[in-house]
Amino acid sequence: GRWGGLGAILIYDGDFQGLLCVVARCLETEEDPEDIVSVRAGGQGSLFAEEVHVETDPDRADALCALVRRRISGRALRRCMLAFLSEEKGREGHILRYFRLGFTVGRDIEADLREESVRAVHGMARRTAFEAHRMRGFLRFRHLTDGLYYAPMEAGCDVLRLVAPHFLGRMEGQDWMIHDLARERAALCRGGELAFVDAPGFEPDISVRERRAQ
Repeated sequence: GRWGGLGAILIYDGDFQGLLCVVARCLETEEDPEDIVSVRAGGQGSLFAEEVHVETDPDRADALCALVRRRISGRALRRCMLAFLSEEKGREGHILRYFRLGFTVGRDIEADLREESVRAVHGMARRTAFEAHRMRGFLRFRHLTDGLYYAPMEAGCDVLRLVAPHFLGRMEGQDWMIHDLARERAALCRGGELAFVDAPGFEPDISVRERRAQ
């Protein structure tokens, strides 16, 4: 059947690894889902389509990544990851079609801009890369009372994991936090170790020194 036919609605956990498991399933079974929906997005169901929850299996996702690198390219895989982080509606379907086509035409997919999904993936990836670049130059750190340097971030795409490593070298020897306000997540660096944590309701306590500087 064609995409948009009465296939199942496939539901995944909202992470790129989870989407890769959906893609792996669709490539193996040759099914065309009616829709691919993130649990986090809480998408609308359909009266006519069955809903199927696809379990996230890191080994299955890794196996697909290895296959994509071998049969398409590492660049194509990264481009799909960036497109996913754009958080644009409908990105999952475009990424599935991109991979499907990639396994047919191989590395040539990079130049196949007649295909709507190739153009869409390229465009979404560009927006995410631009947003990450903008945030790297835009973030301002403030000194908190506990000695931590804190930077709030308001980004249109989910770029925390792309932005944070940039500051590991630039702020060596300092503890810092980048707080993605919209997604209530944070990158936290203590003693040179970087971790990503949930940070709902976090309120920074600005130090006296920082207040004077401001």
